[in-house]
Amino acid sequence: MPASRIALELNDALLAVADETGVLATEPGYAVVGEGGARLGLDALPLLRRQRHLASTRHWREFSDQPLTQPLGSYRSNAELVAAQLQRLWVRHGAGRDGVVYATPPWWTASQLQLLVALSDTLGMRVLGLADAAVAACRYEHPGRELLQLDASLHSLTLSQIRQAGQAQLGDRESFPTLGIEPLLRLATELIARRFVECSRFDPLHDSAAEQTLFDRLPDWLARLARGAEVTLELDTRSGTFGATLQAADFRAQLARSCEPLLQKLRARIAERGPHALQVHPRLADIPGVIDALLRLPDTVVHVQSPGAAAAGLVGRVPARLQSGSVPVVELDWDQGPAVVLPAVSSSASPAAELPTHLLVGHRAYRLGSGPFRVGAEVPVGEAGVALDPGLRGLSRQHCTLRRENGFLFVLDHSRFGTWLNGHRIEGTALLQSGDILSVGSPAVELRLLTEVDAHGA
Repeated sequence: MPASRIALELNDALLAVADETGVLATEPGYAVVGEGGARLGLDALPLLRRQRHLASTRHWREFSDQPLTQPLGSYRSNAELVAAQLQRLWVRHGAGRDGVVYATPPWWTASQLQLLVALSDTLGMRVLGLADAAVAACRYEHPGRELLQLDASLHSLTLSQIRQAGQAQLGDRESFPTLGIEPLLRLATELIARRFVECSRFDPLHDSAAEQTLFDRLPDWLARLARGAEVTLELDTRSGTFGATLQAADFRAQLARSCEPLLQKLRARIAERGPHALQVHPRLADIPGVIDALLRLPDTVVHVQSPGAAAAGLVGRVPARLQSGSVPVVELDWDQGPAVVLPAVSSSASPAAELPTHLLVGHRAYRLGSGPFRVGAEVPVGEAGVALDPGLRGLSRQHCTLRRENGFLFVLDHSRFGTWLNGHRIEGTALLQSGDILSVGSPAVELRLLTEVDAHGA
């Protein structure tokens, strides 16, 4: 009789269980511990905002057997909460199986992986292997394109390069710790709550019961805001029924702007390396505006994965043995045929429509030529640029430079104080496109990137 196993994807944004038939179950890594015991996963959602002091959203992220500063009921460590959720999943889906293979998150340390194996043993779960979740989620190659995997956990986003040398191999990786499903949901909640205050003079975040009611409605509201133009929302609370109207395009744009550090990194990478394929964790599709922003990237094919993609991609591929020291496998064979090759838009032509031609400072538009354009308290004699008020705080003499390179426009930050792009501080250099806003100094001076068009908009 062939061996039977389950694969567990340990991403707290969407824990997933799969076997050879497909994905069996998914649930978030939430817990609420009250007098009646622990409510885990989906069962925790109805109390997650109402009883914040009894809730945990970080036990998978901060997986450890060290005692909690403030225990949650009888649970003294994050490892005990993880064990409770693991055991429940195993009882429901692993009974009678030979063991489990884990798709492990990129943010876990070696000691956390060792603790996972030890904990599984105490729960009677035989560990047959571990593999990096990003590699497990990539099942086929993309000829002519670099492959990236964008994973979303509750408290961060992680961008992983997957090398395509005859199999999926883990390359370089970067984390975005200020992003994640929880921060994005928090921003969406705050934007909606602000509109209730403006429209009805009611703040749904003023008490936990009203906030929980908003949270319960959030999935439906986000779905409407993802596709609508003007969306009217109603919230029934103990204080009455209140309404708010949102311009969905503005809502989507604000959420997309929060992902600017990720978008900057992707735009610069594409400009440097050419066509890409970007595989995206499905939870990001729940956040209006994010996938739209990714789809606007040049030379990039975007694919939103199915829930449990790493678990489904791992169950039949990982070697049925545990590597020494609990080290996850970081390369796996492809188990599906290659993607259909689509004609790539040339990197020089792709950004043409979005390539800025002018920099708007106040009421003056400066033409951006082929040479460098300086911004600061002074501009060297004979060079193009704009000299801002030298008395402006946080402004350097040579603050930043705009420069064309390989058909793209970049900004290079030279200052001690920082240059901001669309509300986020850049790290050294960033790719620019029409519509972007640079900010320097304090109070901030905004520099807007524009594209000149003819009378017909071309």
